[in-house]
Amino acid sequence: RAQKRYPHVPFCVGDAWRTSDLIRMKERYLAGSTSVGYDVVYVDIGGLSGSEGLLEAISLLSAIENALEPRHIVIKSLCMRRLASSLVPFYKLWKIEQMNVRKEKENK
Repeated sequence: RAQKRYPHVPFCVGDAWRTSDLIRMKERYLAGSTSVGYDVVYVDIGGLSGSEGLLEAISLLSAIENALEPRHIVIKSLCMRRLASSLVPFYKLWKIEQMNVRKEKENK
């Protein structure tokens, strides 16, 4: 569907574990390109779940980032989604800590 909507944008499918194939894919389909890496890489990480799946997914994303140097990586992954939903932004923790420090000073 995306190829029909954006016929001027090249779409390719490859095995993310074989990063050298992904580099060759760019050379094959974008022969006139002067950019070094990819602009955007979309990764569908299926079949990886649990703690081992999370480590494999992070390893895969790191390999893609180092080999292809994309500007953005878009990830579709249940294990990464679960991790992301459990993370807390630092500013929230910092805000709570600052409130606790103020309370301690007021109670002295």
